[in-house]
Amino acid sequence: MMMIPATASMTVMLLTVAYYALRRQTNHNYFVNSPLPVNESNFDFIIIGGGTVGCILANRLTTELNATVLMLEAGGPQSVITDMIGNTQYLIGGEFDWNYHVQQQHYAGLAYPNFTITRGKVLGGTSTTQWGIYNRGNPNDYNNWSQRYGLTNMTWQMVLPYFLAYENNTDQQLQSNGYHRSGGLVSVSTETEPDPVLIDFRSLMNRLGYPTIDLNGQTQSGTAIAQMFYNSDTGIKSTTANSYIESINQTTGLTIITRAFVERILLTNNSHAHGVVFKRNNTEYHMYANNEIILTAGPINTPQVLMLSGIGPRIHLEELNIPVVRDLPVGNNLQDQVFVPLYYRIDNQTTRQVDPYPRFDVTNLYEYFHNASGPLAHHADGVTYYSSSVNPNGTNWPDTMIISVVEFFNNLNATVEQYASNQNEWRQYWQPYSNDGYYLAIDPVLARPTSRGTVRLNATNPLSAPLIDPNYLSNRTDFEALLDVTRFIVRALQRYPLTGVMQFPPIPGCPLTGCNLTETLCEIYLRCHIRQLSRSYYNFAGTARMGLANDTEAVVDPEFHVIGFNNLRIIDASIIPEIPNGHIIAATIMLGEKGSQLIIQDNQ
Repeated sequence: MMMIPATASMTVMLLTVAYYALRRQTNHNYFVNSPLPVNESNFDFIIIGGGTVGCILANRLTTELNATVLMLEAGGPQSVITDMIGNTQYLIGGEFDWNYHVQQQHYAGLAYPNFTITRGKVLGGTSTTQWGIYNRGNPNDYNNWSQRYGLTNMTWQMVLPYFLAYENNTDQQLQSNGYHRSGGLVSVSTETEPDPVLIDFRSLMNRLGYPTIDLNGQTQSGTAIAQMFYNSDTGIKSTTANSYIESINQTTGLTIITRAFVERILLTNNSHAHGVVFKRNNTEYHMYANNEIILTAGPINTPQVLMLSGIGPRIHLEELNIPVVRDLPVGNNLQDQVFVPLYYRIDNQTTRQVDPYPRFDVTNLYEYFHNASGPLAHHADGVTYYSSSVNPNGTNWPDTMIISVVEFFNNLNATVEQYASNQNEWRQYWQPYSNDGYYLAIDPVLARPTSRGTVRLNATNPLSAPLIDPNYLSNRTDFEALLDVTRFIVRALQRYPLTGVMQFPPIPGCPLTGCNLTETLCEIYLRCHIRQLSRSYYNFAGTARMGLANDTEAVVDPEFHVIGFNNLRIIDASIIPEIPNGHIIAATIMLGEKGSQLIIQDNQ
């Protein structure tokens, strides 16, 4: 590493930033700069989607099978700004995001006219754009897949080796406890500089009976500053693109085509897939697979591609005049975790030790690239598991989480414009936060929702965004669970206020007639608050779920084949039957590791 004195001049810092940024971006671009293959070329495998799982398969199939692999990705390569875990907040809604909207909701998010969700549209997919919390979920989640859906190959004991297969845990205290390891391709680190207010909040949870735990350890009954998908030595966020693709030897048979929009899968009959049709720069291409085609486009785009190819609900396909190849419940069973934000102002004179705002100024960029430090190299989230009063499974399998994170308030106008009404009141509400610069967000999360939604085609044009209806909080139990955990946290912070943290004011549209929120907990107010502000936690799953071949609600079998097809598989979060109560990326990478081994075993 270049040795630069601490008192480096502005010129030296600029040159240092330019050097490291160029080197990293060149590395990101390397595999996507290969020549476009000749139209109608053949490959051993075609992977549709260069996202979280696609990058894993590209690595494993080329390095372990010595196969030729074509991977198609709608987005572009990663960027030096996607490397920065402290910059994640600003990836949402930009060029690396599909920028999807959900259908108007009836039970959640009533304050928002355009309910937005984020899905990664970049190499590495949502592993590139997600916040980075490493949280596998509960062992009971996976045992439930086995017991309820007959997936005997998906018990906790069966999937744990695949979690361990990818993990490179840099925390030496955790490496040898049986739940972690070092040496995998995906780096996981303990945040070395969590915000002091997060430590205070963890201490409050300790006081209330929630011990400090390892989220991925023996028990989930407790609280933690979460480990993150990043390498604390380099400050680089761990994605499946930089972990799996950039570690491949350049001589392998991998071809990656970015900015490629898949239109449909080519089917010889109703049981065999032989190729794909995609467009790039308005030119149509046909490519063919000798062995298998694997869909890894995620829980929104995977059902879209299947339905465009004639695999999906018969009635829906016939409405759009799409020839039905196979009638399967594609796009059903959509699940997503839901959170309700509680915004607490922070006295920045007494609680903050590190500037949380990742400004792209020379000093921060220099600190990041040269020293792997500064706000761009750090991000921390607190996670507490809470078992609600309506949870039938008890504290060993919690149904809600409490996420605590310090966020920077950046744009008052953009914040106000997201609301459907009361915009003047919302401007007054947010103005003090805007003056402070940042705030403590405490987010009660419904981690195991029972409400189910759908993904449907909006049109036969592959570029047309699908119709996404998560049906949030339509099940009354979901609402009551979210209400209970919200009530718990508001009461806790009223009873034991954190130093320098101010109580949140009531939001516009939810009157406090007859009560004072700072003195008594108003049930009517909290119910209104949840209905108005609850929204996606961006952990989608389930739209092509696994099951046995005779399961009428299943789309794929236990070996991840689309039911009825011998060489078409789906490996991404869409196959998950019930969402784990963690953060979906960890489980999705596990599925990628497991799925790659199933493919290798069948094609050796």
